[in-house]
Amino acid sequence: MPHTDGIKLSPKEKLFCEEYAKSKNATQAAINAGYSEKTAGIIGFENLKKPKIVEYLDELYSEALGNAPEGTIATLEEIM
Repeated sequence: MPHTDGIKLSPKEKLFCEEYAKSKNATQAAINAGYSEKTAGIIGFENLKKPKIVEYLDELYSEALGNAPEGTIATLEEIM
């Protein structure tokens, strides 16, 4: 699990990040995190501008890269 001592996220924000890290779709991540389908697009967009969410996503991506199997040749740009 990412080291998040200094990052204060609500349960919905944390779930949004985890869903976004999997799908790269902010609207669907917001829906999956429990936000209203009517406002999910806006919420997803706004969440991606919040520094604490960006920081948590960076930690999720860093952890994923750190756990990559030996011999993985994808670059960070390819993963993003």
